[in-house]
Amino acid sequence: MTPRTLSRSTSGEAAAGDDPAEQDAVDLLYRYGVGGLAISAMTSSSLAFVAFRQSHNRLVIGWWLSISVVLALRAIDVLRFGKPGSGLGVSDPIVRNAKLGLWRFGAGVIATGILWGLFAGLFLKNLDDIGRSATAVVLCGMVGGSITVLSPSRGLAIVYNALLVLPASILFVTFPGPQYTLFGVVGCGFFVVMANSSRISHKATMTALRLSRINERLLHDMAEERGRTEAANDELKIAQAELEESNRFLEFRIKARTADLEREMLEKESYAERLALLASRDPLTGLYNRATFADYLAKAISSAETTGMSLAVLFLDLDKFKEVNDVMGHIAGDQVLKTIATRLVTHFQDVKIARWGGDEFLIVMEEIDSTDSSFQLGHALRDCVAEAFEIEHRMLAIDATVGIALYPQHARTQEELIWAADVAMFAGKADKQSRIRLFDSTLSANLVHRHQLEQALREAVAGNTFSLVFQPVIDTRRKRCDAMETLVRWHHPKLGTISPAEFIPIAERTGEIVEIGRWVLHEACREAASWPGRDPPAVSVNISAAQIEAGTLVADVLNALEGAKLRPDRLHLELTESLFATDQSGAVSVLAELRKKGIHVLLDDFGTGFSCLAYLQRLPVDRIKVDQTFVNGIHVDAGPIVESILTTARAFGLEVVAEGVETAEQAETLTAMGAHYLQGHLISGALTPRATREWLVAQERDRDGHHRTLAAAHE
Repeated sequence: MTPRTLSRSTSGEAAAGDDPAEQDAVDLLYRYGVGGLAISAMTSSSLAFVAFRQSHNRLVIGWWLSISVVLALRAIDVLRFGKPGSGLGVSDPIVRNAKLGLWRFGAGVIATGILWGLFAGLFLKNLDDIGRSATAVVLCGMVGGSITVLSPSRGLAIVYNALLVLPASILFVTFPGPQYTLFGVVGCGFFVVMANSSRISHKATMTALRLSRINERLLHDMAEERGRTEAANDELKIAQAELEESNRFLEFRIKARTADLEREMLEKESYAERLALLASRDPLTGLYNRATFADYLAKAISSAETTGMSLAVLFLDLDKFKEVNDVMGHIAGDQVLKTIATRLVTHFQDVKIARWGGDEFLIVMEEIDSTDSSFQLGHALRDCVAEAFEIEHRMLAIDATVGIALYPQHARTQEELIWAADVAMFAGKADKQSRIRLFDSTLSANLVHRHQLEQALREAVAGNTFSLVFQPVIDTRRKRCDAMETLVRWHHPKLGTISPAEFIPIAERTGEIVEIGRWVLHEACREAASWPGRDPPAVSVNISAAQIEAGTLVADVLNALEGAKLRPDRLHLELTESLFATDQSGAVSVLAELRKKGIHVLLDDFGTGFSCLAYLQRLPVDRIKVDQTFVNGIHVDAGPIVESILTTARAFGLEVVAEGVETAEQAETLTAMGAHYLQGHLISGALTPRATREWLVAQERDRDGHHRTLAAAHE
């Protein structure tokens, strides 16, 4: 890369020295360069330390000294031009000679890039998997940072990125194993993307610099013009002084009276507008309110009855809007509602839209020719709502559920139409598969059943009519029961046995899950305290997000342990990954406090939700549970997934529980892979409290008999 090429890259199509923006571009390089040198020094020292620990190769020290010398020379080069001032451009340049500065800076960057490339060529093959991964991450991070630092010089940015990424990518391709081939291919693709990003960033930077030059000139011209204008105004003021003096009093009276009249008229108009708005519009969103929408819908039904046409009422409800209010506050929630209302009005001008209440919106569509028209509108409404937007410097994406009712097919009055659309919307939320639901006669029956369950659930919580069963978890190394997972059951005298899959979601939606969870926690600890054996197993209890959000989980756990006289290390708490999708920091602090007490924390259903190494590293957990869907398919297509989960657990020092083990072949495979614990019907199904104690006694007896047999054989 020659200096001429670098100059062309810096100044665009203009010849070197002809474009004043070239001086600004070199200034930018030196301003950005200070931070880049510090990051390069830290990352090179870190990688050299990792490489030296794994190979103890003196060549690593030589490489580190070389790059340190280069970075030091570059730092001296930056410092000799003096500290940057307050701005960019000819008024405050750092580099007095653009060509010389570009020569020096480019030589230092290329030298640094060559040394980074040498690091991959010299040491990458001697590193272990973690070292290679760390090298790849660091080099990619350096490339990403260089896009901004080197944006004033497109050619220099591309050469530097090539020196960092391509040597390591080519070496990865030559290493055995498909993962390294993938690393190499991804690295090459990453270089192509970064090269294109360098081009875009360079174009944007140079455009900004040129605009800065133009603005400088415009400001100068404006200042001169302002001076001339002010001089002319001064002359005009002198000429008009006497006339103004004679008319000032009269004008003051006229203006004062005119202002009073205008203010009175504006106040009356504003008051009338506010009255009309309050009477017909929602004060937050500006959409139609309930009363206005109901009147309009009544007229639309009357018109449809006259013409024989159909119309549709769509009930739109935002999904997980409560989480926005809980996490970000109600002010942010109001901003979300305003934004969505503005979108709806902008995109759907042919329909009438009202805010029905909270996060609910009603839409009426007249003169529809088929059911498909209402479904198309429903899909368009969801797409409009789902577009991401920024609230308080955070990007949010909210989905919606839409219920549809048609006139005259489903109802003939405004109240019945709104009710039918509301029922269809709730059915869509419960289904979780169809976010756009058309009303049908079965939905009303389902709604009645759901209300019955909600009422029965409240009575069950008040009367403690739940029961517990327990399922063993076996330690594959010690061949003994390590823990018993607690499962809650509910048998209603009239409705019969109700599945947890049916009543737990209802309890979470109504908030009853907090009281149920507290009862389960106390009962499970009390049962665990009565289990027989010299070393009885721990008890594992599932915890919901609502229990943590309630703010009483730590106190509930400690009270349950104290009431049952149970050691903290005999209590395991299981949480699902979805708990950390929103307020991760709050959950982490609660779990960290419980772990300090000696309580074990398990991450349930790992791999099915928000699995992410970034948050797994921060979570205070002791074990992860492999979901039974992966265990069931371990001999079909889930084997590599289970193996990767076990590898991840080992990397983070976590133990692994495999649940849903049904066959001996699954148990043997999981044990061979390194699973620490097994749970499933192969070991035992769910046991009542009495059956649990009997099962533990039998396990203790079998283990004692096995030990006596071994002792006799030894004698």
